[in-house]
Amino acid sequence: MANATSLLGDVQGMVRDFSLDQLPKGYVWDLVDYIPRRRGAKLDGRKAWKFLTASGAFSGPVSGGIHAPFAAGTSLLVAAGSNLYQVDPSSGAAANTGSLFSSGLKMNGAMLHDRVYFADATGASVPKYVTRSGGSLTLASLTGLNAPKGSLIGVYKDRLLVAGDPSEPQALYFSPLEPAIAGGPPTTGDWDTLSKWDTTQGITAIWPMQAQILVFHQGMIEKLRGSIPPGTDIDTDMYLDTFSSQVGCNDPASVVGWQENVLWAAPRGVYLSDGATIRSLTSQGGISELWRQLYNQKRAGTGVVASVFLDLLFVSVLTDWDTSVPHDLRPFTLVCDLQNRAWYRFANCGMTAAIPSSTDGEEVWWGVDGVNFASTYQNRLSRFSDMLFTEPEVASYTLLGPETLAITPADQIDGNAVPVLPQVETGFLKFGPEGVKRFRHLYVSHSTETATPTGDGTNKLRVSFRLRPYPYAPYVVAGDIPGIDNYKRYRIRCGKSGYGITIKVEQTIPTWLSRLHDIGVEAWALDHGHL
Repeated sequence: MANATSLLGDVQGMVRDFSLDQLPKGYVWDLVDYIPRRRGAKLDGRKAWKFLTASGAFSGPVSGGIHAPFAAGTSLLVAAGSNLYQVDPSSGAAANTGSLFSSGLKMNGAMLHDRVYFADATGASVPKYVTRSGGSLTLASLTGLNAPKGSLIGVYKDRLLVAGDPSEPQALYFSPLEPAIAGGPPTTGDWDTLSKWDTTQGITAIWPMQAQILVFHQGMIEKLRGSIPPGTDIDTDMYLDTFSSQVGCNDPASVVGWQENVLWAAPRGVYLSDGATIRSLTSQGGISELWRQLYNQKRAGTGVVASVFLDLLFVSVLTDWDTSVPHDLRPFTLVCDLQNRAWYRFANCGMTAAIPSSTDGEEVWWGVDGVNFASTYQNRLSRFSDMLFTEPEVASYTLLGPETLAITPADQIDGNAVPVLPQVETGFLKFGPEGVKRFRHLYVSHSTETATPTGDGTNKLRVSFRLRPYPYAPYVVAGDIPGIDNYKRYRIRCGKSGYGITIKVEQTIPTWLSRLHDIGVEAWALDHGHL
């Protein structure tokens, strides 16, 4: 039996802020469409996402929405194009509720009591609201006197917050209290012109917390503390503090909550705060350099979109690309395990918006970026659970005997016809003190199966290596591995000498099962006195 050294260990995620030969234990250089430590394998390929809504259901790209728990029933409201739709979460059927804003939304809606509010992405109009009576939805504009215009919306202490008015970009407006005025803000409730707070700079995002409001600007954050806003003949207890003079936020759709914390994306990184301190998730996860490169390539007119699902943070940045660009260099979504701050990435998952569930089972519905795809793949909605919950070998099988299953799986191909092809790149491993080593064999332990067994030894994995510690140097293909209908440790001849080695394993065709258990190298040191 070969004495091979394992390269994977207990894989946590990927890092880029270290030299290739100094990666921390448990981390690799790149991890695409593999989920660490799930379903009994060190790395398990994600499942394909599917379209929930039909082609042509929406008039334009999804820009936001809300999963609203109305007293009359829960509604999944989706802003797409210039309209607002009610979508059936099970069937994907979409009903047009009415015209919303021609420019769509900059952030998801907010719910106050039994009404949902949306703000115009350009801040050119007053917010609109939705009510539900029985199975009917009604969409209307705020009609109260002095109702402000704005692109940002939130709820704090039973008041509606509006910000992002182009004429007063620094102002944060507070609605009247709903119980105090019949009908509340959307109907007969007039807005007090003095019930606003002028912050230091133009407001780019807001996030209400338990006893304060985080007010984001470009390059800084302020905290508005207190519970009684200013107004006519009102003694306010609010005051404004600087929270950070170094970190800001330009992307309101990236601001999300997790366990009483707030997370957001900025040009320098992705951050987490409990309202008192700020931590950089990209710095802690070792991908700050990758993040800055990705953010600098952000497509004009788009914003960073984020959401939390199963204690995983999904952050999507849309970039410019065309069909000549390899799939792994097209827009992708970074995934952070919030429990250990480890990152990996999902290819072909560019999001235009993300709408988290508010009731029932945990879910996130997301707008699929359709740029450069056929029209049938544009302006549609998908959901996170398809990528993480689907388990064909559990969901659809017939038990024939103690160890025999008749399985009816499907190869993993995303809704826009792009196959899911996981890949991993290790660091540059030296296997001991500095010196030349002999690399005889490479070993890959895996389970990689297609939906229809070929029986002809069709290759499904490609194993490559390089002997130079340069991240973007070309690889040498060592060989291809056929898929088998069982767990298998496969050996590939290398027969090269060098100071260290980097291994890349990539899937070449879509499969229904993709599990990588280990990567090993059979190596020994040569005479260290010879260079």
